[in-house]
Amino acid sequence: MKLGFLSKIFEGALSIEKTYNACDKAINQLREHNEKIKQMEENGEDAPSLSEAEKSALDEVVNNAITKATQLLSKESERNWPGVFREMHRNLGTIYLEQHEYEKAREKCELLKNYGEVGRLDAEDLLQRVEDRESGKTDAEGADAQSDIPVTER
Repeated sequence: MKLGFLSKIFEGALSIEKTYNACDKAINQLREHNEKIKQMEENGEDAPSLSEAEKSALDEVVNNAITKATQLLSKESERNWPGVFREMHRNLGTIYLEQHEYEKAREKCELLKNYGEVGRLDAEDLLQRVEDRESGKTDAEGADAQSDIPVTER
């Protein structure tokens, strides 16, 4: 019986780590894509359109991260991992921000507020970045100062 319990803990830890890694990968790839488009627009070039293969690869990475994070969040009533759940909401909010899905990012901000002071601060940070993006502020103006911190640094 002890082994089964330990196995479950180890399995849960692996799942959490895989989910963090999937979210980090999706956020990084979305940021790289958005930065590439931004640079081209600043240089007066036509913004690139992704080839079907590139779009499919990016969609796969992003959808995998969203699926894994959502699956982990579905265990919220079963597990006492408030820090993990808070970070999953933040990761999803950041993914939605990078996808320019600002309403979904705002929804994650509302959920983040349920995780104490740290959640409230995360929500304020993410909401500020959403508002900055919508108003056209650039990263150079400080819109994404907090987002440069790697998500996996815990």
